[in-house]
Amino acid sequence: MNCLDFRRALTTGEEETGAMRVHRLGCVFCADLFREQTAFDAALRSGLEVPVPADFAGRLVASLHAQDAVAAVQGTGRRRFLAAAAIGAGAFGIGTGLYAWFGRDDPMALACIEFVMKEETKSIMMGAMPRAEAAAALEASLPLARLDRIGKVMHVGPCPFQGATAYHVVLMVPQDKVTLLIMPDTRLTARARARSDGMYASVLPLRKGSVGVVGGSAAVVESVAGALRSGA
Repeated sequence: MNCLDFRRALTTGEEETGAMRVHRLGCVFCADLFREQTAFDAALRSGLEVPVPADFAGRLVASLHAQDAVAAVQGTGRRRFLAAAAIGAGAFGIGTGLYAWFGRDDPMALACIEFVMKEETKSIMMGAMPRAEAAAALEASLPLARLDRIGKVMHVGPCPFQGATAYHVVLMVPQDKVTLLIMPDTRLTARARARSDGMYASVLPLRKGSVGVVGGSAAVVESVAGALRSGA
């Protein structure tokens, strides 16, 4: 096992194998990465150890309806981004059964999954963009500030994708890690979905271009996609 194989295996979230352990013990760089990932996973699990009330979904939906009614009367037309993010935060505890994944797998969504499976580790190893540069690059399509309201941005970097330049974003949300592929030059008219190799992808249009959301849980992918769409 080499460094690339180790990083790819580590990002899947599976338990450390014997081959990974042998490599880690002989590689100071991968050992540091393993310690960082282990510490982050522990903090993430601690933050998730909050029981979700049985009636959480019903109460949240009722609250949103009430807020929409008030907004309609007052004519404020306020954004529902934070409400959608709250739904996303509770999605994991509510259960994946609330999210239906159906229809024919879309080629673009499948390409997003293939990128995560085959190219994500290489993209991360190429290095991230400086924060200011990333903010400028994403401003027209998906402002970095919006991503910060959903989760912790771990990596932003340009990458070749589907014959154009996309921006590869690794985003940690309370439930899991998701990958975003922001495509400023690829415009969609409707959302597209796919699932393959235990991964799920949802691609949706932005005000400029589109974004693919990829993760290991359909519920998490849908909640993040919903939060992104609500802020469009």
